[in-house]
Formats: sequence, structure tokens, C-alpha cells
Amino acid sequence: MHVLFCSYGNDSIALIQWAHERGLKDVVCLYSDTGWSASWWIDRVARGEALAQGYGFTTARTESEGMLELVKRKRGWPGAGGQGQFCTAELKVLPALEWLDVNDSDKESTAMTGVRRSESRHRSDAEEHIVESERHGGRELWQPLVRHDDAMRDALLHRAGFDVLPHRSLECYPCINANIDDIRLLSEDRIRLIDITEKDLGFTRKGKPRVMFRTARRKGAVGIRAVVQWAAAPRPRDQMEMFPAECDSGYCGG
Repeated sequence: MHVLFCSYGNDSIALIQWAHERGLKDVVCLYSDTGWSASWWIDRVARGEALAQGYGFTTARTESEGMLELVKRKRGWPGAGGQGQFCTAELKVLPALEWLDVNDSDKESTAMTGVRRSESRHRSDAEEHIVESERHGGRELWQPLVRHDDAMRDALLHRAGFDVLPHRSLECYPCINANIDDIRLLSEDRIRLIDITEKDLGFTRKGKPRVMFRTARRKGAVGIRAVVQWAAAPRPRDQMEMFPAECDSGYCGG
């Protein structure tokens, strides 16, 4: 069995098309519902699943408690205050491993992602094959698009009948690693939701506000409203590589 971890962004759709063109059999496209996607992203997921099903692939989804419930339970945002990036583990990795253990107890499946080396410096040394990936429970990991540049990826998208999105996957909207362009995409509804949550979380014992984004990395901007204002400021070049392109979990592949 080939398990394609799909967020249904550009690289995920390209991976589905690649698997179809290579004639892979026994393919499952697995989507992790983080409960934190953009409101319209579920329509994108459904369209991606329809593509996969049209190729004879199986589609499945994992569920999680969702970002807001997780943040409330942890009393803070992932990555803030030195807490670490627990959102990836809680919302994606653990549910995916549970799914794998149920559907592939013998660990004979091959995990696949659409990670590409040209995405960012952060992924410039991504491996194509890992015989036993710890992040996938000791299963084989195959990332066949690691050498694909944007043009090669885009060609796969066009053959799949998809236009190229001008942004990354919005399964997490926003990701805690959001860069300036990601923050500029935020809708007022999502900004308001983050603002309310930040205020509900209050302050740490040291008197620091429990905000989503670290202030030190964003010129002292405290709270989502200030971060949005900071991101909107004119710049010679948007700093796409200011932070990691995506979480380095083995389950995020565009």
C-alpha cells in the first residue's frame, strides 16, 4: 500500500498526478484535518479527493481535537514561550500514526509526501528514500518529487486539471511558522478569532501575553493585530524564507 500524505496544496496534487502517471497501485490519499484550515479549504480537499478517486485511489481523513481546543488545553500557542511545536504532533502526526497502525499493522506500506528540495533552504537536503522512517512508525518513506522544480511541479498540476495556487496549503490557516505573505492572506474573520483566543488565554506567570506569534521574530509586534500590521508594511522583497517553509514533521508536503 502507498499512503500519500496530502494537504491538497500544489505539491500534494502534483504527487497524486505523479502516482497516477507512474501507475502506482493500492494508493491511499490521507488528509489530516487539523480543524484550523481556511473556511474554503475543505472544498479544495474535496476536489483533490475527487481527482484521486477518479484515478482509482482511495481517500481517507484523520480527525483531531482541532487547533483551538488544543491551544486551550495547553494554555498557550505552539512554539510560544518555549513550548515547542506541539500542534504538528497532536493534530497530524499522532492521528496519522493511529490510522497507519489500524490500516497497516504489519508496517508494509510506503509513506509518500510531495516534499521538494527547491521549496526552501530548509528542505534543500530532503531525502528521496528512507528505509525506516521513525516519523512514520518505522515504515518506508518515499518522496519522489524531491528533484522537481516549480516548472516540473506545475506541469503535473496542469495535467491534473488544476491551476497553480499562489500560496501554500491552507490546511493550517495560519501555520505557526507563517511568513509575511501567509499573514497577509489572513481574513478578518480569522484575525478576529485569533485575537479573541489570545485575549482569552491571558498571560503567563511571568506576565507575558499568550500570543500566537513570537514577538522577538516580528520586530516586537505583540498580538495578532500588531503582527498583521507589521506584515502589511512595505518591503523591498517579501521575506518568504524568514521562517521555515513548513513544519518539518514528515507529514507536511504542500
